[in-house]
Amino acid sequence: MWRFLRSVLLVATCTAPLLGQAVPEEQLNVRVTYEDDRKASANLRVELLSVYGSSIMTRTTDGFGSVIFARLRPAKYKLRISGVGVVTTETGDLDLTDSGPNSTIYVSVKKAASDPIGSGSLSVADLSVPIDAKKEFDKGTESMEKKRWTEAKDHLTRAISIYSKYALAYNNLGMTYLKLGQGAAAVESFQNALRFDEHLGQANVYLGQFYYDNKDYKQAEPCLQRAAVAEPRNPQILLALANAQMQNGEADPALANARRVHSLPDHQKFAIAHLIAAQILSDRGDDQKVAEEYRQFLQEDPSSPLAPRVKDALTKLTPGR
Repeated sequence: MWRFLRSVLLVATCTAPLLGQAVPEEQLNVRVTYEDDRKASANLRVELLSVYGSSIMTRTTDGFGSVIFARLRPAKYKLRISGVGVVTTETGDLDLTDSGPNSTIYVSVKKAASDPIGSGSLSVADLSVPIDAKKEFDKGTESMEKKRWTEAKDHLTRAISIYSKYALAYNNLGMTYLKLGQGAAAVESFQNALRFDEHLGQANVYLGQFYYDNKDYKQAEPCLQRAAVAEPRNPQILLALANAQMQNGEADPALANARRVHSLPDHQKFAIAHLIAAQILSDRGDDQKVAEEYRQFLQEDPSSPLAPRVKDALTKLTPGR
């Protein structure tokens, strides 16, 4: 009777992109440098913490020593930076309660005395990379910083030709191809990046969305799962993951992720999560809980284009009420 939801969900969640969707929340840009003001190396771990010290999400620095934490609610946070070649560093409180939509924080870290190479500038992933490949990679990231995309592509391609397992170079090459409007090449580059390092955030988010938009839920799910681990408070990723899991017949994790969306701040903006939960519960014949999800959806998003159909389904489900 309420099977319409499955087709509705395919349309509603597919049309909400994971990248670039405007969400009225804070964005924190972090720039990590060494004490001599040189930019830090790639793949340092940057953790966003609550003021009480609990971990909220984690990023790894790119070739510029930078990370971005998007869609944060205005609050106070801390940062912890760690990795090979640096002394673990934790900042004081960062007040984002009244900082505007974008904030940039510079964090200086010390080189570890036990750095096996002595320079402190190489991360774990860098240790296997030939010097010539690293030089080309650095030139490529500098070109990206200057938005010279063709030049960046050439340097990154040369880096990969020297070291064919250079995951971060493949990742940055994928981003470069996106800027050049070469989608197929970007997909191939991100696929190669994940072959050598499955935890690269940009590659997981992009490929997760690519497979999802093409309704290839089997391939989308592991990418979205890893992206959700990196960004546990990102509602778009959780919604896509929950729906992909539902399409793959994985009801329990799909229901859990749909409910995780409901636990996030400003969850009313993502009321569609209730319809994912309702579909799973309807498959189980739990009419009472399905009705509860419908009511919560209508309460949180009464002006949704889906509202009339949900109201009709709720009426049929609870006649006389």
